[in-house]
Amino acid sequence: MKLKHDCVRYVLLSLEAQGIGMLQGVQLSQILPKLVNDQYSEDDITYTFLQLLDGGYINANYEKYVSGFSLIVFDITWRGHELLDSIRDDEVWKQTKKATSTLKSVSIGVLKNVASAVLTGIIKKNTGLPL
Repeated sequence: MKLKHDCVRYVLLSLEAQGIGMLQGVQLSQILPKLVNDQYSEDDITYTFLQLLDGGYINANYEKYVSGFSLIVFDITWRGHELLDSIRDDEVWKQTKKATSTLKSVSIGVLKNVASAVLTGIIKKNTGLPL
């Protein structure tokens, strides 16, 4: 399955907005109905959660069973917040996607770096500060 960068951003923004509790966590099955929409299927969102966990962007408990799996999401990690903060702004996200649109392969790390460069450019332009 392909990791959709727009879905990564959507999931992280949604998690932050929902304020997932650190102590008890929330089952993925409880979160999914709130996140599934016309753009992202249950499979898209589930895959994104698993990849965010694997990449260290969220804290969660994952257990695999013969009949399926359980994922309890606790919160976004420091690394996850760094990624989210670099892609949160709609204009930054738009320019980042435009800058990477001609490439066949863009990792999350590269996406974050491009977004940071775009954000730095916008700050320089708006403030005149040498960053």
